[in-house]
Amino acid sequence: MSVARRDEFLTSGRQNQKQRTREALINAAIALLRDGRSPSIAEVAEAARVSPATAYRYFPNPQSLYSDVAIREQAFREKFDPAALHLSDDPLDRLETVIRSVARTQFADEALWRASLRAILDRWFEQAAKAEPERVPVRGTTRLRLVRRALAPLSDRLAPAELDRLVNAVVLVCGVEAMVTTRDVTGLEPEAATEVMVWAARSLVRAALDEADRADRPGR
Repeated sequence: MSVARRDEFLTSGRQNQKQRTREALINAAIALLRDGRSPSIAEVAEAARVSPATAYRYFPNPQSLYSDVAIREQAFREKFDPAALHLSDDPLDRLETVIRSVARTQFADEALWRASLRAILDRWFEQAAKAEPERVPVRGTTRLRLVRRALAPLSDRLAPAELDRLVNAVVLVCGVEAMVTTRDVTGLEPEAATEVMVWAARSLVRAALDEADRADRPGR
């Protein structure tokens, strides 16, 4: 079923029942993902207690299902308001609070965040052949906004370009990609992985400040 036909199916007749079925399928997929599985549409249908034929009318392939799971997870991210975090005045402490908060959230639901990453990659490949102006963003900006807010007090010590570079660097060492790297490549447990993320972020901040200080004192 094409995307257009699926949308037509979802919006025509018995919409409330169809939405309940769709939600049941998404919830079943999330439950299976949290169990560490990579479910097929048939397995999701069984868990949701609907027929595979019905499930395929809503989600013709696992990628379309994972995409909707990612949208559900994205809605959660949007509630992760940077302003809701209680941050101190110290940039290093602020950044540590952000990184620990993100890591705690993601490690608590690791399978779901991995599914979100897979959906993000699928969306990238789906539009890889399109010209750049025709592509749509494959992910949100929550992590970027969190890091920018944490490092905002450094605006009086770093030039705008230096602060932007630091923010971009810190984004590399936290979030779902850092979670996957520390778990799969370095084999760390969540607690140790979080400590590495915090250490790396703090090191980047110190390096940026040291570099800025040396630039201000060229004679030394």
